[in-house]
Amino acid sequence: MKIELLEKKSYETIKNYTYRVLRSNIIDLNLKPGESISENEIANNLNVSRTPVREAFSLLVSEQLLEIYPQKGTQVSYIDLKRVEDARFMRLKLEQAVIELACKDFQESYLFDLESNINQQQFCVLKKNYTAAFNLDNSFHELIFKGCKKERIFNAIHFMNGDFDRIRALNLISSMNMDLVVAQHKGIIDAIKAKDSELGIKIVGEHLSKVNDDKMILLREYPEYFKE
Repeated sequence: MKIELLEKKSYETIKNYTYRVLRSNIIDLNLKPGESISENEIANNLNVSRTPVREAFSLLVSEQLLEIYPQKGTQVSYIDLKRVEDARFMRLKLEQAVIELACKDFQESYLFDLESNINQQQFCVLKKNYTAAFNLDNSFHELIFKGCKKERIFNAIHFMNGDFDRIRALNLISSMNMDLVVAQHKGIIDAIKAKDSELGIKIVGEHLSKVNDDKMILLREYPEYFKE
């Protein structure tokens, strides 16, 4: 089992760091659906005691990203298409509401950050650095919430978003329609600049509905990753 380590933030507790590393590896599919993991192995990889690993496992079980089986141990959960749809529906309603706010009043500094982000996305797609592109995609949506002073709502989405994010990560690995994703992000920025909420809501709807087509293609290509 190969764990990709992340840099520990100065303010992070060991438990929070352990959770962030594990969640990142699950979402990025370094830890694949159905893969078995153990507290001892993770503790050795991260050079921490088993206590923060056990606590991180508990959090990830609550997010349905890990499953614990008596006598068998712990494994990464399979992607559940119902959970994907639930997360997509929630994000669609919330992000359309937030983009409507953004088109009325959006902080200028965050508009600059969005444009910087989209330039970095284009570069990452060109260089096929899909992990960085995925992280920038997340940051792009978070910046919109922050620009409307709704970052707490974005943080709340995080809890239900695990399987939806794994579909997005699988999309990036498969290089599916990345140019379209970037073009839609540009369209969202243009709508905010033009204060065109109707256009913004339309693009967000198209952007988040794309997963409906993608998930069926991915199910055919990676059936071993999905819950039966």
